[in-house]
Amino acid sequence: MNDEKAKFTWHYYVMALGALGAMLAATLGASGGIVSGLALAIISHPRIPFKTLTRVFFMVLFMILYVFAFPEPEVVRALMAENQ
Repeated sequence: MNDEKAKFTWHYYVMALGALGAMLAATLGASGGIVSGLALAIISHPRIPFKTLTRVFFMVLFMILYVFAFPEPEVVRALMAENQ
């Protein structure tokens, strides 16, 4: 019951960014983006015991995977025009 609470640090901002990115990817149906966004949110949690270099490597890796998970802009425009 007397556990120390984690301080509000940059970890929480990155977790929120990952969660928002996953929701954005869900609107376009990009399953790779959903997985990358959620993985970024999980790996940036302050209680995970990864050290700095390992964590930064995985965070950058998930961000790169997130960028390339989306379809081409023409496909997105076609999907948006189709739904109107």
